[in-house]
Amino acid sequence: MKKITAILAASVAGATIAGAQELSVSTGVAWESDYIFRGVQLAEEYFAPSVDVSYGDFYAGMWAALPVDAEFANEIDFYAGYGFGINETVSGDFGVTYYTYPEDGVGEDTVELYAGLSFEATLSPAIYVFYDFDLEALTLEGSIGHSVELSEEGSVDMSAYLGWVDPDLGDDWNYYGAGVAYNYAFTESASFSIGLNWYASSEDTIGESGGDDNEFTLATSITAGF
Repeated sequence: MKKITAILAASVAGATIAGAQELSVSTGVAWESDYIFRGVQLAEEYFAPSVDVSYGDFYAGMWAALPVDAEFANEIDFYAGYGFGINETVSGDFGVTYYTYPEDGVGEDTVELYAGLSFEATLSPAIYVFYDFDLEALTLEGSIGHSVELSEEGSVDMSAYLGWVDPDLGDDWNYYGAGVAYNYAFTESASFSIGLNWYASSEDTIGESGGDDNEFTLATSITAGF
C-alpha cells in the first residue's frame, strides 16, 4: 500500500497531546504510471481511490490500487490507527492495515501492524516499523520531507525515504526513493497535485519483467475534505 506512509505522517503531524475531538472526512483519487511498493513492482498504470476519516487522534480509512491492465490484480486495503503527541516536538503513532486482494481469495489477504515516531524538526524526519503476521515480514522505514510555499494556493512538496524488508522466507532487501510534487489548493479542503517519483531497490524487482532496480513514475491526484 503506497499511500500508508503518507497517511500516517499526516495523521501524526496533526496529533496533539490534547487531541481536538473533531470529525473530518477526506476523499481522493490518484493515478500513477506504475505501482511500486517497498521496492517491488506490483502493477503498471493504476488508479487509487481513497477515503480517510479521523476523529480526534483516531483515524481509519480505505485505499485501493486498481490497475488499468486486467492482467494485474486489484488491491483494497483498510487501516486504522491512533496518532498522539508525546511532547511539543515528538509524536507517536500505531495501528493496523488489512491488505485484501479480491480476485485472489481470502487466503492471500494479510494483516500488518505498525508503529512510528515523527519529529517536528528540519526536514520533518519520521521512522516506522511494520510487521506483517501472514507474510512474517519485518519492515523498517525512515523518511524526510520538506514543503516550499510558492503562493497562498501553490506549493512544492519534496520527500525521500529509505527502507529495509526482512521476510521469513527469502533474502532481505533495501528500498529507497524520492518524490517531488506541485500542489494547488482550490479551497481550504480541495486540492490537486502532479509530480514525479523515483523508486529504487537493492534487487532487480522493478520494471515490466522485474529486471530493473530503479524507475521514475508520473503521478497525479485530487482530494477533497469535509
